[in-house]
Amino acid sequence: MHYHEAIAVDRHTATVASRRALRNRLLAGAAVAVAAVFVVYLLAVRTRWGQDFESAALAGARQHPLGGWYEAADRWLNRVAALTFGAWLIVIGAVGLLRRRFLLAISGVLTAAGAVVVAVVLQGMLPRRPVFPRPITHASHTAQAAQASHSSHAAQVAQATHASQATQAVHQAVHQAVHQAVHQAPNTLPSGQAAAAMGLYFATLIVVSRGWYLPVMLLGLPGAAFFGAATLATHWHRVSDTIAADLLALAAALVTLAVLAHLGVVWPGPSRRPASLLQRFLYGSLLCAATAALAVGAAYFVRYYSAFSEPVRNDFAYWSAQALTLGTAVAAAAILAAVCRHSVSSPTRPPRLMPIPDP
Repeated sequence: MHYHEAIAVDRHTATVASRRALRNRLLAGAAVAVAAVFVVYLLAVRTRWGQDFESAALAGARQHPLGGWYEAADRWLNRVAALTFGAWLIVIGAVGLLRRRFLLAISGVLTAAGAVVVAVVLQGMLPRRPVFPRPITHASHTAQAAQASHSSHAAQVAQATHASQATQAVHQAVHQAVHQAVHQAPNTLPSGQAAAAMGLYFATLIVVSRGWYLPVMLLGLPGAAFFGAATLATHWHRVSDTIAADLLALAAALVTLAVLAHLGVVWPGPSRRPASLLQRFLYGSLLCAATAALAVGAAYFVRYYSAFSEPVRNDFAYWSAQALTLGTAVAAAAILAAVCRHSVSSPTRPPRLMPIPDP
């Protein structure tokens, strides 16, 4: 006969409360990541200073090709096509099947593919980039008025010039308003390429066992993190596009783990083997690298606003954007590594009821 699940002593009932708590925490983290995506969109796309900063970063990228970095990054991105993405999805699924973690294999593929699909859908759903009208300056009019104050005839000329410039300013403002309403730049947030790179890395981290976390981080994280920097250097995307893509990929991975926790495939638990000295050093290095990169990005951002020369401002904006991109990617990777490190996976779902034969 079958005893009620409330008194059945098996893996499902023993961990149901902890798995529910883990699921709720993961969903809360995913909600925070999605909210951060919209915050980045509002600050970088819907404000004038955000657009000016990103435009300056792109101009700084054109000023600093760093030898062959611009051409090398462009060739590298062109080689990473949909075929490469599909091939890596097959590898992730094969790893899960070899481990006999069928639900993990499916979840890993859905994590990477879902991050790309959501990024593409979000690009089409978000409003287009507004074109803010440039402020109208009257420096020439002020100079003419000061010069015309020496004579009455010059004053009349200045008055006529002022009326003409006022009319021209009204026409220019109307033209800019019409241009803003009709000709808006397309939205590019979030970046589909950066979402694909981070989604593949997160999917690999979900599928592999704990013993492979260290090789996956050493080999996969640098490529995924520098992918966003490459899209900025090659003018494929703006800094907000790559940051939003990293946050979106993190949200997709957290939702996947939450679903697995709800199904009973993943539950919180300490590792059977304590972390080695090298693993602890790696986890600490991730946190230090993310903090240092974000701090450098903030410092260059402050210098960007304090600079007066346009080439210098563009240079500071470029380095700030690169540091913020790398810092966000490494921080997202550190968060998911901590979650995976403190969770345990199972080959199959636990039984809902434990059969106990009659005596």
